[in-house]
Amino acid sequence: MSVRAGHPWGRPAVHLLVVVVLVVAAATAATVFGADRSAPAAVTPQLVPVTQTTVACPGLRSRKGFTESAVAAATPPEVPGIDPNASGSGVVRTLVPVESKEETLISLREPGDRGTYIGRNGERDLVTGAASGALAPGFSVTQTERTVDGQGRGLASTQCQPTGTDFWFVGPASGVGDRAVLVLTNPESATATVDVTFHGRGGLVDAPGARGVQVQPRTSVEVRLDRVAPGEKVLAVQVQVRVGRLTAAITETDVFGFEPRGTDWFPQAVAPATDLVVPGVPAVNQGRESQVHLDIVAPEEAAVVTLTIITPEGSFTPQGADVIDVPAAGVASVDLTEALRGDPAAIVISSDAPVTAGARVELKNPDLFGDVLYLAAANPLDAPAVVPDNRTSADLQTRLILTAPAADATAVVTGFAGGKEWTAARVDLSAGTTQVVTVEPPQAKGAKGAKGNDKKVESYGLVVTPGGDGPLYGVRMLDEEGPRGPLVTSFPLTTARLLAQVAEAFPEIAVGSTG
Repeated sequence: MSVRAGHPWGRPAVHLLVVVVLVVAAATAATVFGADRSAPAAVTPQLVPVTQTTVACPGLRSRKGFTESAVAAATPPEVPGIDPNASGSGVVRTLVPVESKEETLISLREPGDRGTYIGRNGERDLVTGAASGALAPGFSVTQTERTVDGQGRGLASTQCQPTGTDFWFVGPASGVGDRAVLVLTNPESATATVDVTFHGRGGLVDAPGARGVQVQPRTSVEVRLDRVAPGEKVLAVQVQVRVGRLTAAITETDVFGFEPRGTDWFPQAVAPATDLVVPGVPAVNQGRESQVHLDIVAPEEAAVVTLTIITPEGSFTPQGADVIDVPAAGVASVDLTEALRGDPAAIVISSDAPVTAGARVELKNPDLFGDVLYLAAANPLDAPAVVPDNRTSADLQTRLILTAPAADATAVVTGFAGGKEWTAARVDLSAGTTQVVTVEPPQAKGAKGAKGNDKKVESYGLVVTPGGDGPLYGVRMLDEEGPRGPLVTSFPLTTARLLAQVAEAFPEIAVGSTG
């Protein structure tokens, strides 16, 4: 592995704790007399390891003297069906209009590699990641930005995503002091055409400037929400790609006068449905105050929504916020600060019409600055999640907020860095509960701390493997207690792309009498 900048990382020997069930549809071949020789070949779908994975990041946003930015990539060391000694590659590169001028930031050479690139002051590179062969299954890329001062103060992270054609984001605002930007990144070789639809509290928002947006190949376009849909306290945003494929992301930085209120990336919300889970509401600790607001959009018809809160102590219905009316094509918001009582939680949404949702969580110390993180309705894990970039130091903690809404579930958390692996946690969750895991990495042998003790590994990858009888939801949170107040960020744990379904055709054999 080679890394252009940042810290070099050795090959971890993590054994990915995953049991992959090969799903084969049952089919009975017809071998009876008189079989129809013109019948089509029998088709048997199979799950096989992926051989190509490509993702795009919304772009490094370093500000000289203020912001540190990093991109991290990792691939798990073992996937059933893949020879760990087989060939493959995994790279993170800059995205520029002329492909021959791209620059390699990270290069992974074997399963289990991980690497980090530290952005330069003032850098604003677009970034893509691509893996093939033995390194494609589970290949994951994240980007993280840390701004310690100024109006953009905050910690922000996001997972880099594969291209798609339909995206939902719930919760950005376009009022005074709300600086939300939609970033459309096209890593493909053809121009993409995009329509962006905005839903506000009053229904659909007229935004003709967001229709037919052209994104040229290997470039990005930034759409400021305060220019195309100004004056909205909360928005739900649907990005539909009419021609081509691309990735979409939204970042928001909030200020009140000259006071920074925080910054982060919005995670993508699942498509509208009648049953949703918004995981990852953090606990309030270390003398902090919090505010939690849930936003729900009903894109088509009006919806009646009921809420259930899932905490470490079990599930309950929030008094005064148990039933919410969401107008057709509009957004409804509810303040859950008092209902949550400072506990870590997930929010379960049941609706009589399709909806999707997001939440805004503000954390601050009363006499200092604060920060914000955004949550979204998410999918459960049905296979391991791979998170390349996690941090632990004297002031910074990595936390996992895990929820089992319907039945008992388990999670095995495995860490890897510098050629080492460790089991960070084994979690058993009872049905209808939430748990928080603060990840504690091992000591790095030979690296002495201030008191002569071995120093902890400070940056590492994680694999979260679900199990048990019910679905498991979770988020990864970075939580720093800085001298000027907290810095926080999170994103949902998502199933790594390990397997792809293919159809294998077999010729039919007809057996019969020739007489």
